[in-house]
Amino acid sequence: MPASANSSIAFFYGQSVPLDLLSHYKQVVVEPENIDNLDYLQAKGTEVFAYISIGEVHQTRSWYSEVSKRWFMGSNVEWGSSIINLTKEGWHDYLINKYLTKLWKAGYRGFFLDTLDSYQRVVTDHDGRLRQEKALANLIKRIHQHFPGVKLILNRGFEILPEVGRYAVALAAESLYQGWDQSNKNYTEVTEQDRKWLLEKLRYAQNQYGLQIIVIDYVDLKQKELARKTAKRISDQGFTPWVANPSLDILGVGLSEIIPRRILALYNGQEYPEGLQQTDVHKLLAMPLEYLGYAVDYLDVNMGLPANSLTGQYAGIVTWFNNDALSRPIAYRDWLLRQIDTGIKVAILGNLGFKANNSFLQHLGVKLSQSAIKEPLKIEQSDKIIGFEAKPHPKTRGFTAWQALANIETHLSLIDQSKQSLVAVFTGHWGGAALHPYVIETGYKGRQRWIIDPFRFLAKALDLPEIPVPDVTTDNGRRLLLVQVDGDGASNKAEIPGTPLAIKVIQDYFLKKYNLPATVSIIEGEISRSSSSDKLTETEKLARDIFKLNNIEIASHSYSHPSAWFQKNYIVARGDDFHLAIPEYEFDLEREIAGSVDYINKKLAPEKKQVRIFFWTGDGLANKEALTLTRTLGLENMNGGGATMSKDENTITRVPPLGYAIENQLQVYAPIASDHIYTNGWQGPFYGFDRVIETMQLTDNPLRLKPMHIHYHFYSGSKIASINTLTSVYDWSIKQESRAIWISEYTQKVKEFQNMTISRSLDGTWNIRGLQTLRTLRLPASIGWPDFKRSEGVIGVRDVKQGRYVHLLPNRNGQVLLNTTSKFPSTTYLLHSNGEIKKWHKTAEGVNLQIHAHTPVELSIASPSRNCYIKWKDGTLNAQHQHQGWRFIFPVANPGNVSLVCN
Repeated sequence: MPASANSSIAFFYGQSVPLDLLSHYKQVVVEPENIDNLDYLQAKGTEVFAYISIGEVHQTRSWYSEVSKRWFMGSNVEWGSSIINLTKEGWHDYLINKYLTKLWKAGYRGFFLDTLDSYQRVVTDHDGRLRQEKALANLIKRIHQHFPGVKLILNRGFEILPEVGRYAVALAAESLYQGWDQSNKNYTEVTEQDRKWLLEKLRYAQNQYGLQIIVIDYVDLKQKELARKTAKRISDQGFTPWVANPSLDILGVGLSEIIPRRILALYNGQEYPEGLQQTDVHKLLAMPLEYLGYAVDYLDVNMGLPANSLTGQYAGIVTWFNNDALSRPIAYRDWLLRQIDTGIKVAILGNLGFKANNSFLQHLGVKLSQSAIKEPLKIEQSDKIIGFEAKPHPKTRGFTAWQALANIETHLSLIDQSKQSLVAVFTGHWGGAALHPYVIETGYKGRQRWIIDPFRFLAKALDLPEIPVPDVTTDNGRRLLLVQVDGDGASNKAEIPGTPLAIKVIQDYFLKKYNLPATVSIIEGEISRSSSSDKLTETEKLARDIFKLNNIEIASHSYSHPSAWFQKNYIVARGDDFHLAIPEYEFDLEREIAGSVDYINKKLAPEKKQVRIFFWTGDGLANKEALTLTRTLGLENMNGGGATMSKDENTITRVPPLGYAIENQLQVYAPIASDHIYTNGWQGPFYGFDRVIETMQLTDNPLRLKPMHIHYHFYSGSKIASINTLTSVYDWSIKQESRAIWISEYTQKVKEFQNMTISRSLDGTWNIRGLQTLRTLRLPASIGWPDFKRSEGVIGVRDVKQGRYVHLLPNRNGQVLLNTTSKFPSTTYLLHSNGEIKKWHKTAEGVNLQIHAHTPVELSIASPSRNCYIKWKDGTLNAQHQHQGWRFIFPVANPGNVSLVCN
């Protein structure tokens, strides 16, 4: 059966194949020499067609030397390829028996047959063309017969359709509305005459042979709106559209358009010998990008730059250099211009990275100052992007003096004594720049505050569209609450009557008393005996008792608590510099991670309950080898980072990103700093941890930047002041409306944030993929409200001052389809809950659902009905009516399957 006309298709012939993005399409055509993971796409349900040039061969082909020159009969000068004489049986045999057979064995079950009419460039006489057409038809018949079940897409070939139309599932044609002139290297609009001719041919093929019709048009993708309109015009004809560049090596627009949510962040590694974790682009800029919904890929410019265009795969490029001394300035300059020329937006912060001349600067809409700055310098103009946390103060030191040319929007400009106007922050069609020293104000002891509003500047410079934002701070309408205990100080004696061990105090005063889900770790070398004795120490016995608790998730905090995991970080530890000295032991990565985990699993963990996560020690920054090992062991990982916002330091520069990846190995940062930070490295004051409440408040208002996080060590159970403070922190936290989860549940959400993908169809449907545990989208008000009837996997919404949070229940493939409307919902939906929804099925009476939580379930439902109640295994549960809906409180954490009835 031919493929349906509404099957979305993408063509991608580039070298770096974005498999995760291509999986959004039902059909994709790829250059087989550039793809090595065909199984990934096929497992996602995508039909993959290998590009096959039937009538031409380009000399860049790896097998070009195997093609007999006797099979050539001319050349295609514009494209630089050799034209095949289709009557040569040797070409048929080579193509089928060698090349196509190799692809068939590799798993391809579809071929896109291109250059079917290339012979017409060489053969002009009627009889000669008939011979070529007959040979071409025979070749396609042979392919169909040789590969049973093969699916063929023909690119044009109108002349042979009567002979081969029955063997194809689709027919493609190029340039119905917009085309490409290869001779003159420019985009063109198709003439009415040519369009009419092609439309007649396509309509005939569609009606006569029942073929899916695919139309490939060419538009400069800097003209996104034209590309979208062109795709819509093609679709309105009943054809499947794909609109892209002529080389088809960037993602274009079809029935669906990928909404890229990755940002390429460039830094100069020579400025930061300790690695990307210390770079400004990571420490300061990544968090605002993540809040806007974008994941960050980091690249040291000294390690090489991507050869391909980033358009369609990346939402933009950000750079943050602190000088103009890149080691390869010309190569970088030329690469940057190429990317800008393909339509990728760039945000430049700090310095450009090289000394630019006016030839380059004109691309940015600026020029070099004509004369030296004459002080004093004054603020000439500023707008709402400027003065976010600190007002700019005129400075000349380190300032690059540029003047505006045209077609830029100036956000901050200065004027000197000679009335010379200089731009410091500006945006244009290419992106934007915020120049040093007008990005960040650095004050006493290196304290920093933003001068620019990073959220507004990035959105403006990169022209970021408003998208449904994946959010890891919130679940089912409630802010997440995490409890984490690092293993340090478990054996300390508490300074309270009876001098119990600190681990005992934590167990009795907090883990049992509050019964919140908590992830608890130990340091093996601290609590275990150095001998081989099987007898447990008192601390080990208490750890074993804690791990038996149902609300406890087990973690390891290493064997010897290394002060750093990067070798170069041993010089200056930037976090907890405690390292447990164990006689005759030298650092061993396997022993620290795998060994400590094995010790806990075998000696302390109860049956059928194992270590799930590893907490990094010391400065909390893991290297690639350590991250790889945890992943190999099936462990989640976390630590490092930690927000420290306070009323004294009320700046988002103290809020870290979600984590960082080294070659696809992800470290997740702790959302909020631990008691170690608030007590000055456990030097006092020991009540200092009470300021974590400020941090949790400030990271929730006005923007919700982090979940709540009670992050402390066992040694907080050893001092009266720290015990009282920890009690206050717990008491405050449980009064907040939250959804409490384990740390491993949070880290899984962070991983999905990094990898999930979004596309949008021509009808406006958002297609979100890669979700399992991440169940929340924050919806910009401009997008509207979820349309529950037309959406799939969308079960609720809650509108609060921090944002409009949409609650999700993805299907088995991790997919959600979101449609929106300007109208407020008028149906029954989930408002908020402290539990995880496992099932949500609408019925005539209401909803059949399955829900569970770590604590007794609370459930709030919005409904226009006059009355709502729940039927469950223990009878009927009545609701408390609230102004926004109906609130149910179960006496248990796992009520199982329940029925919500609203009438």
